Amino acid sequence: MPRAPVTVIIHTLDETAFIEDCLRSVAWADEIYLLDSFSADGTVELVRERFPAVRIEQREYLGAASAKNYAIDRAAHDWIFVIDADERATPKLSDEILRTLDGPLDKWAYSVGRLNFMFGKPVRFSGLQRDRVTRLFHRGHARYPNKRVHADLVVDGPTGRLAQKMDHYYIRTFDHMIAKMTRYANWGAAQMFIDGKSTNLFGILGHPIAKFVRDFIINLGFLDGTRGLISVGMHVYYTFWKYAKLWELTQLKRMGKPVPLPKLDEGEGRWELPWVKT
Repeated sequence: MPRAPVTVIIHTLDETAFIEDCLRSVAWADEIYLLDSFSADGTVELVRERFPAVRIEQREYLGAASAKNYAIDRAAHDWIFVIDADERATPKLSDEILRTLDGPLDKWAYSVGRLNFMFGKPVRFSGLQRDRVTRLFHRGHARYPNKRVHADLVVDGPTGRLAQKMDHYYIRTFDHMIAKMTRYANWGAAQMFIDGKSTNLFGILGHPIAKFVRDFIINLGFLDGTRGLISVGMHVYYTFWKYAKLWELTQLKRMGKPVPLPKLDEGEGRWELPWVKT
């Protein structure tokens, strides 16, 4: 039997510095579908000029899960590989993906490990040694849940594991990372608020302290030296800000004031699980 064709899905927002290398790393795909959230830095123009075969669509950003499900529904092929602009499918990983698609395909989804880089060198500890994401899957048996941030793929059955890793340039500059962490923390707080959660002094203080102890000490972040401390510090900041922001949202509700929440995707069918559709 011929290899199962695959669509690579990439979401972008102002990614001119990273998108070219990402696209070159997945040039083997049968289709590359780029969903852009109205980039203002020339991302779409760059891709159209240098990668004319890439299919491009622009859509308002309503969260990563919403963007991915939207693209999954419009992909040309049933097998999907999701990659972010700051990630690279290494040659070894690319070969393994194509061999996997050659069959026999005994799982509906496969996870991929990530090697995370900060300023040209990998950060190997602080929990990142177990960094693994499910990115290769059949769209009829996998779906992202209705969460604004950190939405893990829901799969109809067990998930396989690819041996090779992708490269992830997850800290570009400190300013970029802090802005990203702040944005994600705001979304995470909003999600917890929507889910009916609240917090107090002990939560705001305790969760960041526990995060530092777990990642810098228990997960051996100190073995990465300065990079390890900075990486853990960024995630401690994220944790602190998420719980502080959740407290703010609950206080606004208590005082009867408007609670600023991100716009959610209420698109019909966006969150349905394909294998349980009626």
